[in-house]
Amino acid sequence: MKAKKKIFISAVILMSIFSGCTVLSFYPLYTDDVLIRNDKIIGMWETYEGFGNSQTLVWEILFNDKKWIKKHNVPFDRGSREEPNNFAYSLFLYYAANPEKKTEFQLHLVELDGKTYIDFFPEQWESDNTILGFHLMGVHTFAKVDIENDSIVINWFDTEWFANKLESNKIRIKHEKNSANILLTAQPKELQKFVSKYSNDEEAFDADFQFILKPQK
Repeated sequence: MKAKKKIFISAVILMSIFSGCTVLSFYPLYTDDVLIRNDKIIGMWETYEGFGNSQTLVWEILFNDKKWIKKHNVPFDRGSREEPNNFAYSLFLYYAANPEKKTEFQLHLVELDGKTYIDFFPEQWESDNTILGFHLMGVHTFAKVDIENDSIVINWFDTEWFANKLESNKIRIKHEKNSANILLTAQPKELQKFVSKYSNDEEAFDADFQFILKPQK
């Protein structure tokens, strides 16, 4: 066994990278029929990490047509003659002051009821700790996104809002909960219904957890 190996990021590490909280999902938001391509996201972007951290976070986004949807448990019609849209985008996320330490995410763009969302999935992360690697697994997060020529605005769902809705039975969706996290276990189509239902609810999104990406100077 190699001393250093590439592993999927756990929910805890994923959250520490984004320095905030959002809704975690075992399954992705996307299915083949709602995937879209918008190459305006390609490029070098930057933003401040926020939450008291003034470091500049660099978002390097590339197009990648070699990432298969079925790799991440996305159901599609095996009887169909059409091949699934297996393209994806790769995001390399790192601090401007420390560019050699990059974390790679796989991105998929989804269109639901005329609105665009982005699904994040950790692709790889390097660790010297083999035992740590045994305990890590990938999770998806998804956010509403507005893509312009000179900016990308990302709004994640608010964990506290979501938890309150679940507790009051105002949202009924498959999930698991422990003392630290809530993990959605609903299939993609159910996730899409959930996202579409609350897409216009401002309270569903964390105003303090918004990222505005600008082209790197």
